[in-house]
Amino acid sequence: MQLTNLALTLAAAFSMANAYKITTSDVNCRKGASTNDAVVTTYDKGADVKITCQTYGQDIQGNSIWDKTSEGCYVSDYYVKTGSDSMVTKDCGGGSSGDGSSSYQGEISRKEILSRGEYWVSRHVPYSMSAYYPDPDGRKYRTDCSGFVSMALHASAPGLSTVSLPEIAKPISWNDIQPGDFVGTLGSGTGGADGHVTLFKSWADSSKKEYNTLECRGTYGCVAYKRPVGWKVGSHTAKPYRYNKVKE
Repeated sequence: MQLTNLALTLAAAFSMANAYKITTSDVNCRKGASTNDAVVTTYDKGADVKITCQTYGQDIQGNSIWDKTSEGCYVSDYYVKTGSDSMVTKDCGGGSSGDGSSSYQGEISRKEILSRGEYWVSRHVPYSMSAYYPDPDGRKYRTDCSGFVSMALHASAPGLSTVSLPEIAKPISWNDIQPGDFVGTLGSGTGGADGHVTLFKSWADSSKKEYNTLECRGTYGCVAYKRPVGWKVGSHTAKPYRYNKVKE
């Protein structure tokens, strides 16, 4: 009898291991990761939902992660108290690098760029301009800001520099920027501490004066962060770029 009770207790604890609370009332769970998808069910505030996997979709209040629940539908992670701004479980695409469809130095989707970035951020990889860390496929990249962006793009390993990154991208306007583009003080004269680069994840709010990043920065390591439009490093002003091989 005691063994049976223990087994039931352990089973209950395991079943709730990936369960998280809904933070507000009338949260819709949809067939896909956007508000354009049909509603499957609705959760009340405080309800426990079990997350089976996560993916990227429509940005909701600065959060583009969507959680697939045990009901088989998707709810915006903005409304789920996971305790993290990054993914807390596997990607619904079946791997750690998003849909996993890109090849080394080949075309890549925006979803996969962000998921590859999250791979390092979720592991809090320490910042270093001389150390290396593997991407989801085991290929090692330099763990500084430009090595991180190179890794996320699945570009040349062990990583381009802030000086050379513009060689594989084109400048774009802030009005055109989308998740998976990158922003930095790049090009001639930005070597070493004079340059920095970040991945653009989403706008922080509707004013579009700040954006949410994925980046590797100084003593903080690889993290999710927030920056203002037009931030500077010395005399250099950060500008947005688009990888030449991103799939639109």
